Amino acid sequence: MIYLKELLKDTLEYLKSKKFIFSTLGIFLLLAVWQVGSFFMHEIIIASPIQAFTALFRMFGTERFWDASWVTAQRAIAGILLGGIAGFILGIFAGLNENIKNLLEPMRWMIMSISPVIVVVIAMLWFGMGTQMVIFIAAILLSPIVYVNTIKGIEMVDEKIIEMADVYKFSTIQKLKHVYIPALVGPLSAAMTIVVTAGMRMIVLAEVLGTNAGIGYELSFARTDMNTPELFAWVVVTLVFVGVAEYLIFKPIENYLLRWKK
Repeated sequence: MIYLKELLKDTLEYLKSKKFIFSTLGIFLLLAVWQVGSFFMHEIIIASPIQAFTALFRMFGTERFWDASWVTAQRAIAGILLGGIAGFILGIFAGLNENIKNLLEPMRWMIMSISPVIVVVIAMLWFGMGTQMVIFIAAILLSPIVYVNTIKGIEMVDEKIIEMADVYKFSTIQKLKHVYIPALVGPLSAAMTIVVTAGMRMIVLAEVLGTNAGIGYELSFARTDMNTPELFAWVVVTLVFVGVAEYLIFKPIENYLLRWKK
């Protein structure tokens, strides 16, 4: 209950801050640029904001819209959680043990270097077309981001603090709880911003290429049908997904975990 009150308080403070005001102005600037661009190009190429939002409001009343949004939301949550947890756990082990880090380094390099399209094609061969394929792609491509940031966070811990923990005979669990994990909040907060935005892109890409349900599938269908206003409406939906996850969920949690800095 106290945690929820802190989150609500942080959210309200953010909504009153200059950062929120200028971010809102940035959104209006983006819409203005979009509108100007639609003046100079045919509506088949770029739908105007009015056309896109009109299509979006029309989609609100359809069962297809809510089904597609729910399917993508489930896949995003599962993929981000699996990738985040796997990257965090492996990063902890690798950060505390140089041999494990060296053992995992070729795999980390390979996953971060390979094109997402190649991963999609391989996942389609392994899992077929559907939810398992999408979740696998998101998890496998997102885990190295959390993994690298977890290692960097552990390596940045002051050695004097570790020596002090050794003097007081902290166990490994106590070091994790009182030394390493608090130090990881900053790096992992930055990583989660990347994970959420990149995760949504990967999931939509996978849905475009290999599913028959979800926002990506609807984007592909709108493109095939040359329904540009609906296509841009689905783009707006993906942006809303990312915005809600980043600013209304992860930002308040980050502020709560970093409250000790105040």
